[in-house]
Amino acid sequence: MLEILKQYDILYVEDEPDIQANISEYLRYYFKKVYLAKDGQKALQCYKKHKPRVLLLDINIPSIDGLTLAAKIREIDQEIRILMLTAYTEKEKLLAATELKLTKYLIKPVEPKYFKGALLLLAKELTNIDNRFQKIAKECIWDIKNKTLIVQQSQIPLTAKEQKLLELLIAKIGKSVHYTDIMVAVWEESLDKEISIDSVKNLVSKLRKKLPGCNIISVYGVGYMLK
Repeated sequence: MLEILKQYDILYVEDEPDIQANISEYLRYYFKKVYLAKDGQKALQCYKKHKPRVLLLDINIPSIDGLTLAAKIREIDQEIRILMLTAYTEKEKLLAATELKLTKYLIKPVEPKYFKGALLLLAKELTNIDNRFQKIAKECIWDIKNKTLIVQQSQIPLTAKEQKLLELLIAKIGKSVHYTDIMVAVWEESLDKEISIDSVKNLVSKLRKKLPGCNIISVYGVGYMLK
């Protein structure tokens, strides 16, 4: 599920350099792009310029405090996901934060297991909002919108034919896809030439190597099926 985060940018706001350096390094492993800001005003400017889909911020930051910043951004962006870090545990601050539709409110210092749990929740929310990702194996995600394959949080390059084949198998997931249907879908611009079953088998073999844990099975005398 965390592989999904590689398609998104995050803005991280923290005024303590050491903390920001440590957490930003962690975030870069999961997110496509990590933007950094040290105060609320610069964070707001960064948000307006880059429009990241995720906001991670501390409450106690200079210029514009975290709660006010979150409220300002929430007014213009109902879909942005917000994670909030703070050392504060006062009841009134927690109550104020509940009105901002936060994904998670984390108390510093945050234990790694809780941080990872927050990222998992974030990934689920983003998936539900965008409805653009389809999990096809334990570590394989298909990005429907961008037509890209994500394996172990990295985008895997596909040839045009591999992409067409994978799209066809996903569209027919759990069902047998005949050799002829694969030929029509993948070699649509070359149907005036004779396409052999061996060509199909060779293409499937190449695609399988890029899909660890993904079960493309042979259906004897028919074609292939993605399970």
